[in-house]
Amino acid sequence: MNNLSIRTKFLILGIIAFVSLLSLALLSMNINQRGFANLHHVFTDFKKVQNLQSNYIEPLFILRETMLTLVMSPNDDYKKRADQKLMPILDKLETMIAQAPEPIVEQWKRYKELLLTTRSYALQSFDEGSFMNAISEERDAFYTLINSLKELQEERLEDSQSTFTYAEKNVIQSHYYLIVGFFLIAVISFLFDSVIVKQIVESIEKVQHGLQQFFTYLKNPAKTDEQVFIKLDHNDELGKMAKTINQHVAGVQETLNQDRLLIQEATQTVSNLKEGKFGQRLSLSSNYHELNALKDVMNEMIDSLEQKIQEEIKQRSDQEKLLVQQSKLAAMGNMLGNIAHQWRQPISEINAILMEVEAIARYDTLSQEDLFKFIHTCCDVTEHMSNTIYDFQNFFQPSKNKESFSVMEACNNAISIINASLKYHNITLAYDYAAKDSLIIGYPNEFAHAVLNILSNAKDVLIERRVLEPSIRINIKIGKQFTIIRIEDNGGGIAPENIERIFEPYFTTKHAKQGTGIGLYMTKAIIENNMQGYVNVENTDKGALFSIKLHLPL
Repeated sequence: MNNLSIRTKFLILGIIAFVSLLSLALLSMNINQRGFANLHHVFTDFKKVQNLQSNYIEPLFILRETMLTLVMSPNDDYKKRADQKLMPILDKLETMIAQAPEPIVEQWKRYKELLLTTRSYALQSFDEGSFMNAISEERDAFYTLINSLKELQEERLEDSQSTFTYAEKNVIQSHYYLIVGFFLIAVISFLFDSVIVKQIVESIEKVQHGLQQFFTYLKNPAKTDEQVFIKLDHNDELGKMAKTINQHVAGVQETLNQDRLLIQEATQTVSNLKEGKFGQRLSLSSNYHELNALKDVMNEMIDSLEQKIQEEIKQRSDQEKLLVQQSKLAAMGNMLGNIAHQWRQPISEINAILMEVEAIARYDTLSQEDLFKFIHTCCDVTEHMSNTIYDFQNFFQPSKNKESFSVMEACNNAISIINASLKYHNITLAYDYAAKDSLIIGYPNEFAHAVLNILSNAKDVLIERRVLEPSIRINIKIGKQFTIIRIEDNGGGIAPENIERIFEPYFTTKHAKQGTGIGLYMTKAIIENNMQGYVNVENTDKGALFSIKLHLPL
């Protein structure tokens, strides 16, 4: 058996398994066929019982009920209707009962004769005769027929029960046959398989034990100098594999000690790189050309990495400066647009005053008192316009140091900048603030700027999509550890393929001339980098929902 190949051994196991399964399958098929035959007999007997109920007993009760309806009908019209229902039932029963046993047929003829007599009395308006006949002789004949059918039904039900009992015994007997057959086949197969499997398993265990020794050695090659090899003297595939493994293991043990020193040096160099130290380079060599090539590549990579890190630091610094500058330019453009909306009404008011002064001066006498009154009104309007410029200057002036500020006040400052533009475009702005104010530590102007960016983005979406009854809702909630600001619009939301990129720099869903793609990026940078908060966006049933989460001071 030791000289047989593993393929041959497995082929023998496969043949034994196939013969075992085939025997069990044939035995199971025989048992199933007997079971199906018994089930067919049970089903046939039960169907006969069901046919008696549905084809004879139930129609007879319907016929009886229809006949009583005819007898009890108050007038000729009702009698005609009942008679129209009666005759089809009678004809159908006549056809069905013709196939029944002879005693049933005779009883049916008797009942049918009495029923037709009752029908004749009823149709001739002889109500007393039809009623007496229906509740006496006809009734007795009806129940005689029904009782005979029930007796026949009980006989067939007993036949079905007997068949079922016989089938149940056969199933139990078949279970015993199957268990005994399975046990015999399992024992025979086990005896043959155990001999073959035992030899294969012993060979695999020897190979496994040798490989475990080798892997243990690989974990700590310096711990022992003992040669590792697999003790297996078979001529099958496992024996040949063991000899080949032994040859390679001997070669690996011979060169591992030389490579271990180089690996230790490389590990130390990588550790230094993780700590930001780029001064060390690999100097040792190995017997393997690949390790020497890897050493040279690592040295070149360290040199290149050090150079690229310096370049990346400079590039990131320049990019951050460019983004801040572009953000300022974009904010300036939005500021000019918002100032235009803020000044539209005051300029119209001044224009109306001047037109009124012109009209009075042209068609009437302009008194000095009226002139001073108009001048005073114009001064008030221009002062309001000047205050608007002051508010915008303060809003866009960056905060130098962190300070404690009111979240509601900062949100109101952002709203005051964009409110005129929202009203001009008929966009409703709703507030849902907490009962008490929330103070947080941070940069108030930058935070207000971040809120303004979200409001401006929502406004642009509502205008671009021409939403009916556009609206923006601001909700502020204060918890024990966080303040959460939610800004939601009804603009239909963000496309699924864009929502993951909405905070990326230069990414915009607007036309190239309408958006720079840095507003929401700066919002994320302000909230998360400068104020250690969180900002995210999700779609709701109405539109987009931006959430800002800020830590409350301890």
